[in-house]
Amino acid sequence: MRTLAVLPSRFASTRFPGKPLAVIAGKPMIQWVWEAARTAEGVTRVVVATDDARIRTAVEAFGGEALMTDPALPSGTDRVAAVLEMLEERFDAVVNIQGDEPAMHPQTIAAVVRLLREQPELPMGTAACPFADVEELFSPNAVKVVTGARGRALYFSRSPIPYLRNSHVFQADFRPWMQPGQLALFKRHLGIYAYRPEALRAFTALPPHPLEQLEMLEQLRALAAGMAIGVAETPHPSLGVDVPGDVPAVETLLRAQGRA
Repeated sequence: MRTLAVLPSRFASTRFPGKPLAVIAGKPMIQWVWEAARTAEGVTRVVVATDDARIRTAVEAFGGEALMTDPALPSGTDRVAAVLEMLEERFDAVVNIQGDEPAMHPQTIAAVVRLLREQPELPMGTAACPFADVEELFSPNAVKVVTGARGRALYFSRSPIPYLRNSHVFQADFRPWMQPGQLALFKRHLGIYAYRPEALRAFTALPPHPLEQLEMLEQLRALAAGMAIGVAETPHPSLGVDVPGDVPAVETLLRAQGRA
């Protein structure tokens, strides 16, 4: 199976301008993502999709490939789709790995690719890992996913799902009656997607869905349209970088992974 990995990477950021080039453990952030994709089993070609020549220059300096995309494109997924069309090359799967996820583990990328290889009827795939602690479970920045018996996503949310019911008390925060071991019932969604090329084209042609707009979760557009999303489970957490203060935690995680 020929697999294209595309890394959307924008220079502009309100909270962290130029963050793809921020130095993390001695390397530009985008290089960490590129190296993970480059070494992941099953990935055929890796391309950084950017709208800024400074990022393209940096990528080419460490031996990567970068393509310029239209700055007006509304999302990273649209940039991934644009790269697929620009290459005019046949791929069986396209993986979208966010350029601000330097701790995305190569084994997680490989697991998502393997999902599409082993389930040819599946249009999309993503990944989930265990939660580190209860506080992370209740953070809206950590997205949750609930899956069915076949490992397909039923719903994604910023709220803790599923709700852990108490027979006597109903309140949104169910931490008071959580029991040891119950944290393992919950799955944290990771920001990586794999698509069949036709599914990617169909997805980007859809208008945003109200659920997507409410939760600010793009993957809900696919679920609302009836597209199945397989979820590969991985033991490897990842951390995105939104502000400069996120860098130390990412460096710690990279060291824990043995990559830095």
